[in-house]
Amino acid sequence: MMCHTRVFQRSDSETVPVTSTLSSVIFITIGMASSKGGMQDVSLLEHIAKAQCLNEQDEHTLQSILSSKARNTSPAYLDSDADAELLLNIEFNQAVRVRSLVIQAQDRGPAKLRLRINCSAIDFTNFEDSEDTQVIELKADQISKDGTIKLITLHPTKFNHVNSLHILVESDHDNTRIDALDILGTLVHATKNLSGLAQQAD
Repeated sequence: MMCHTRVFQRSDSETVPVTSTLSSVIFITIGMASSKGGMQDVSLLEHIAKAQCLNEQDEHTLQSILSSKARNTSPAYLDSDADAELLLNIEFNQAVRVRSLVIQAQDRGPAKLRLRINCSAIDFTNFEDSEDTQVIELKADQISKDGTIKLITLHPTKFNHVNSLHILVESDHDNTRIDALDILGTLVHATKNLSGLAQQAD
């Protein structure tokens, strides 16, 4: 499988593609595009240590769309089983700062995301025992389709030190489908190191 490099930066308004060659897409900053110290947002999929999804179909799993450690472009997809809800539990191999998500769904996509961070163990039974870190009511134009990349921006300060990310997915359909998931942000230690260098330069 060809490895594509993608660099993402964000603004208050939108992400703007400035060049596209051979399936590689590069985005440039407008406004608040990078983290403190000039760090660019990158895909954090390669830093996932463990991923589990509750209520997934046996033949359409979360692992099938994350196994390449890059945004899925294969025919594989995640699909819910008994009803429309999916509970994604994602652990990282080091602390990360999560700034946005990308969710691709050709149809039956998510309508609502309820996010938690740093839970030791969470399932449908105990999900209501703690407060959501953020709730996102998704609009149709926030779901990526046909290879387009649309960022779902997270709260700017609530996801600054994430060891595990938990996402309860809800939709208006009988079942929910996700063709690809990406998590964008920076490594916490990398951001601190760059910030220290900037202070020394000053």
